[in-house]
Amino acid sequence: MFFPEVMMTQKQSWKAYLYFVPAAVLIITIFIYPLGYSIILSFFRHNLLKPSATKFIGLGNFIKLFHDELFAKSLLHGIAFTFFSVLFEYAGGLTVALCLNSKYAKFRNVHKALLMLPWAVPIAINSMMWKFLLSPNFGFLNQVLAAIGVPGVIDREWLGNIHSVLPVIIFINIWRSFPFYTITLSAGLSSIPKELYEAAEIDGANGFQRFRSITMPGIRITSAVIVIFHIIWTFTNFDVIYLLTAGGPLNASEVLPTLMYRQAFTNFNMGYASSIGVFLFVILLITVGPLYSHFVSKQGE
Repeated sequence: MFFPEVMMTQKQSWKAYLYFVPAAVLIITIFIYPLGYSIILSFFRHNLLKPSATKFIGLGNFIKLFHDELFAKSLLHGIAFTFFSVLFEYAGGLTVALCLNSKYAKFRNVHKALLMLPWAVPIAINSMMWKFLLSPNFGFLNQVLAAIGVPGVIDREWLGNIHSVLPVIIFINIWRSFPFYTITLSAGLSSIPKELYEAAEIDGANGFQRFRSITMPGIRITSAVIVIFHIIWTFTNFDVIYLLTAGGPLNASEVLPTLMYRQAFTNFNMGYASSIGVFLFVILLITVGPLYSHFVSKQGE
């Protein structure tokens, strides 16, 4: 007598699974298939201009990676770009968020809306604006510095100098991204009960002690999530650097994504470019993956 009910439940169960099919197809199409094809391609010598010369070379592309000085240079640039960008984005975002959540702050929503402008402006327009501001001779920055008496800056190549290009790009990336940290951390700060601060103040805790014992633990998970995801986004960032310098001058701002693009669409060496992509995926998997798992497990405790 229970068979009809069991069959009805199974039908409903299968019907529920059908709703996941479009999502599964989308994931396979835009993620699993390209990743799998890139991994396979990384074991081949494959040039788009010579498709008939495609040859299986095993780990040859990966061995070549670690003998390539430009690859090592690009990796170091990417690490520096990611480390300093994420560090100062978080520090700047947290500082502004604390100011906005202070009891003395006025017009908070207006300030938050204005802060989001650098983040809301499209990357292409953002990059064009900064290239204009930093251009020699007629650039706004050089004109201002020259006007206040700073010598030798009127024709300074901020993005064309091998010594200044990477710090300048890091600054531009920080300027663009820290508002996202501010808004996110501000929301996290708002969720901390005010009673905790009042109790700590009654117990005689000073401002630094309240910050260390209440504020930072209260936004630990929020901080972990945005920092981890920004490590991934920054280390794999292509558009900001390519639009500003395309990896130049003299590869002084080259990072792995721009090197991979150059190998694939300038040198047409798809096998070698795929090996760079696989290396990027693996290095993020073994570094960021355990970090994310650690904070997720801590959240469940």
